[in-house]
Amino acid sequence: MQWKASILKQHETYAYQAAYYLLEDEFLAAKAAMDTLAALIRDEAFFVKEAVLQQKQLKQLVMKISLGIKASQMQTSI
Repeated sequence: MQWKASILKQHETYAYQAAYYLLEDEFLAAKAAMDTLAALIRDEAFFVKEAVLQQKQLKQLVMKISLGIKASQMQTSI
């Protein structure tokens, strides 16, 4: 489990930055990044991929989660 945490730690800043770019809100970006990392820690296949493929998967997932949060925010503001 420690080695998984170590790998995810390497991607933590990128996850937050990507989420913040999409959400423009620190709290929501932190939530999206945490949700992304929480999902990835359960994905065994993620940890056997090369770093560049890990980052690609992380980017796709953080975008999906961030856009889901953004859609939810827009629904509540209507």
